[in-house]
Amino acid sequence: MKRISFVLLAAFAASLSFLSSCSKAERADGEAVCGEAVKIDTDFSAWLPGAAPQSKTSVDFSDGGKVLWTTDDPIMVSNGTQSSTMFIKRGGDTGSSLYTTGAVLSGDAFYAVYPATGASYEAGAYSSNIPLMQAWKDGGFADQVFPMVARAGTDRQLAFKNAASLLRILPTTTFYAGQSILSVVVSADQPLAGAITVDYPEDGVPAVNCTGSKTVTLSAPAGAPFGTSLYVVVAPGDYTGVNVTLTLSNGLKYVHEAGDVSVERSKYQTISFTAVDNYVDLSASGTANCYMITEPGSYKFKATTKGNGVSTSCGLSPATTGISALKSYYTDGEAFLSGAFSLVDDYVYFTTQGGTLPAGTILLSGNDASGTTLWSWHLWANPAIEDVTLSDGTTWLNMNLGAHQVAFNPLGFNGYYYQWGRKDPFQQVLGVSNVLDAPFVSHASQTDGSLTNSIKNPHIFYGSYNTGGANIQDWCTFDDDVKKYYDWWNKNITADQQTTAAPGKTMFDPCPPGYHVPTYAEVVELCKLTKSAGTQGAYIDGKLFFPYVSSRAAGITKKWWGGVAESDTDQTTGERGFYQCTNPYNTGDKSHRTVYRWYARKGSVGYSGSYIQRAEGMVVRCKKD
Repeated sequence: MKRISFVLLAAFAASLSFLSSCSKAERADGEAVCGEAVKIDTDFSAWLPGAAPQSKTSVDFSDGGKVLWTTDDPIMVSNGTQSSTMFIKRGGDTGSSLYTTGAVLSGDAFYAVYPATGASYEAGAYSSNIPLMQAWKDGGFADQVFPMVARAGTDRQLAFKNAASLLRILPTTTFYAGQSILSVVVSADQPLAGAITVDYPEDGVPAVNCTGSKTVTLSAPAGAPFGTSLYVVVAPGDYTGVNVTLTLSNGLKYVHEAGDVSVERSKYQTISFTAVDNYVDLSASGTANCYMITEPGSYKFKATTKGNGVSTSCGLSPATTGISALKSYYTDGEAFLSGAFSLVDDYVYFTTQGGTLPAGTILLSGNDASGTTLWSWHLWANPAIEDVTLSDGTTWLNMNLGAHQVAFNPLGFNGYYYQWGRKDPFQQVLGVSNVLDAPFVSHASQTDGSLTNSIKNPHIFYGSYNTGGANIQDWCTFDDDVKKYYDWWNKNITADQQTTAAPGKTMFDPCPPGYHVPTYAEVVELCKLTKSAGTQGAYIDGKLFFPYVSSRAAGITKKWWGGVAESDTDQTTGERGFYQCTNPYNTGDKSHRTVYRWYARKGSVGYSGSYIQRAEGMVVRCKKD
């Protein structure tokens, strides 16, 4: 191996006292006033396969691999007990003199660590640092990211040897054509950057140990084209579980699982791959208004269909056109998103946090160029979501739609409230009495409560309207011809089949793909199974639990906010809960603005022959199609 030599003057061998007397006025460009030159090897063939390793500070790949010192590059020099920082006086690939403003050093043995920042030497061990954040530049990487160590032998020369390695990341693609790479994150099961120690014996090569971070990031703010070699400085070692995560200029993330990777000191290892669309399509089996995420990963769903695309009598087109931006109306529970949402080729892309997926919700909207919401989706993350199959062969979700857990929680989080016929969730969390902050906003103006406004404002819980002279509370105002509005959650419901209609999911159904809000007839059959009830919820068939979560009143009051007692006075320990089904009540035209409900209460589970107002909010338990 060629040696990069720092030839110490005779005075330096005996005592370095003269170094402290050097002044800037005495140091003229091109003169080695305070020390002899550090010789630079500019041959970068060491990085080519089969070549011997060389020492280096920064590397410029644009000129065949040129090794460069940089002006004011800091080197820590130690005599074993004292240390002093020396600086490269003139950068480039030519000889460069040194100067110092540090302590006076003397002795027979000297040691050096580059760069000086964070470096130390003690009892034969060097401590240094591989930056966790590194910057990519066209054809190379930034200065002072590649640590080196040196020991002065009897020849009084400091010969630097590398204490790190390089990962050469070489991604190509056809799917992400036109996109550039903004950052590269390399992660592994073992620490690969940050604090390192180097054991440098008298004879032999340095032994490097990394105790820092399991991730290192290479940033490229201006963007690096696909097909470009991107170099990441890491500690030498054998790594398992290596992942390479690319963040692209369109906001998407791509994760390549590299597996086991070994890198040797002063050498590089190439990780090459072709980036493809590996996002899991949540809408592959059908589009919907809610998507369940039960494990961490990268996901997408189609954004050009309203719900499942099945029209109702409302007259709206099931196609969504003109979405140009995405907006999060609110998040609930723990944050599960990593990065941002991206809209690419009519799909919404996103990535969750790694590790264990937390329970949380995001209400996401697709907006046009003016900011108007065209449609919205409920993203429901919870690793505990499961199917429960009952003795009659039917299958239901094990928790309410949007819930954080199966068990009753007196603080809420037992599911979201839904106004009948609407697709968007409203938080069900106990808070300050009679104070309804967004997204609990209620509007009392009769002109606000319309189907159009409910789509534009998915976060608004519209207040009640006493319409047609009757005491019928509805979130939406219509003319007297109300019959044509009974099929919003079930296309098979007609004026004469309100209690017997088969399921027929529509574009307003709030359940995930493959599930639907149960019909009245399905609830009747469910309640024929074995039922048992306790103080916090009821069981059907001994394994399907329904916590006592009651309704939200039609207006802005907090009555029945959580599960309530039979007396309707205890709002913290529940003894009764109400659930939505698809069917409007079947007595008279205007009563189409009321709906059936079913209930779980202490001692019984059943369905209600009395109606509840459509403006009230109740939880939903989804049944599998």
